[in-house]
Amino acid sequence: MSNRGLTAAILDVMEEQRAYDQSALKAMFPDISMDTLREALHALWIERRVERVGASGWRRFESTWDGRPAAASAPAAHHSRA
Repeated sequence: MSNRGLTAAILDVMEEQRAYDQSALKAMFPDISMDTLREALHALWIERRVERVGASGWRRFESTWDGRPAAASAPAAHHSRA
């Protein structure tokens, strides 16, 4: 299975907002090494498709961030003291 195929398969089996520990994810993909599984989850984390939960867990989380910086808010009015 290609890395892209694995990341798609991971997203297919993970329910949104449910935490999965590494052993649960490994049980879903018994033919994939733990290192390969970690690499795929890291790639999904970089793409902001999953987030870390605790020390070794993951949760599917679709970020709405589009990669563009947020517009700065108007500067606060500066009041001088008399």
